[in-house]
Amino acid sequence: MVEVFKSTGNMAYDSEWSGPQDPMRYSEVLEWLSDRRESYIGSSYYYIRSGGDNPTICRLNISGGSLYSMEVIDHSQYGITDEDIDEAVLYRDEETEIPGHYPISIHIEKKLRTILDI
Repeated sequence: MVEVFKSTGNMAYDSEWSGPQDPMRYSEVLEWLSDRRESYIGSSYYYIRSGGDNPTICRLNISGGSLYSMEVIDHSQYGITDEDIDEAVLYRDEETEIPGHYPISIHIEKKLRTILDI
């Protein structure tokens, strides 16, 4: 199951997230992820977003070299457990530049690549 977000032009607006809806935030996240090889799988970037008790895996979809949409994925469909996500946030290698946003772990990367990397 994928949460649905409204898309306007080149920018998707997350209707379920209480954080900033500013398109600059998405650009900031995309810039942060662009230097992380492990985050780019298939034609999308993946990261963990935590806005409270339930961190989620998010996907930034890229089309024509620019951001097309952002969505929260149902991580269980990829064999990723809540514990995998919690450990990625807890045992990250560095402080994140954007509060509440974390890189995926190598363990999560392997699970996603097994299914998505063609």
